[in-house]
Amino acid sequence: MLPFAYYLLKVICCSAVLYGYYKLFLRDKIFHQYNRFYLLVSVVISLVMPLIKINIFHNQNEAAAGIKLLSIVTSSNEYMEEIILTAHKNNLSSAQYFWIFYVLICLVSAAVFIKFLLRIQAIINGHKYNVIGNTLIVSCDEKGTPFSFLNYIFWNNKIDLNSTTGNQIFKHEMAHVQQKHSYDKLFINGVLIFFWCNPIFWLIKKELAMIHEFMADKIAVEDNDTEAFAAMILKATYPQYQLPLTNSFFYSPIKRRLIMLTKNKNLKAGYIGRVLVLPLALLLFAAFTLKTKTFNS
Repeated sequence: MLPFAYYLLKVICCSAVLYGYYKLFLRDKIFHQYNRFYLLVSVVISLVMPLIKINIFHNQNEAAAGIKLLSIVTSSNEYMEEIILTAHKNNLSSAQYFWIFYVLICLVSAAVFIKFLLRIQAIINGHKYNVIGNTLIVSCDEKGTPFSFLNYIFWNNKIDLNSTTGNQIFKHEMAHVQQKHSYDKLFINGVLIFFWCNPIFWLIKKELAMIHEFMADKIAVEDNDTEAFAAMILKATYPQYQLPLTNSFFYSPIKRRLIMLTKNKNLKAGYIGRVLVLPLALLLFAAFTLKTKTFNS
């Protein structure tokens, strides 16, 4: 249990650094596709990097300055290993209770996930649908509609699809389908089943949902009147009910969506922010994977 707890701690630390960088340099920038990719990769890196261990052997008397610095950074690994060995000897029962609690939360999260999938399947089976290309349009009066999931668009019968407003909303939901945003949601929610205790992953989930809306809004507007589209969002009635893995048009908060619709491009600032991620990745790789080992010549 303690080795896993230490692994969780490193996952949280790694994801916190990556998300902190996102908040400082990438958040609310106009390169949405890059931000989407960055957040998804941040989750993968946070999960995988703490599992990698690369030993660097060096002479204790002839260690370079870089090796000495790395030794200080990675010395916490040896300290934690000693704590883990001591805890195993003491056979702490509290760790077993924590493990049971952790697994129970995972099972509850998995049950909620499965319940959502069954709910979506029930809506599909209970209503008629039309096929447009590879997309299935399900006509219904369910709460939270219109929304999209995978290659389905669940359309509210009260919205006229042929109206200007209906057409823009449809383009918005079609963008979610074509850009496969549901797969992002399935991935991050699947990760949260097992890593529910990491608050950074919950923040990443929320930020991914906003980026999806930015991308879909941009496509829905295209050459149309941006102000009219913004006014439509403001006048819309936002329902309280929303399925957790769907992409709903009526998504709040709306302030950031409206700002992004009229935001000007700053290519220079965006380029610098994206390039600076390279030294950050190198630093994290050294801190979490490299482990110094000394030998006497």
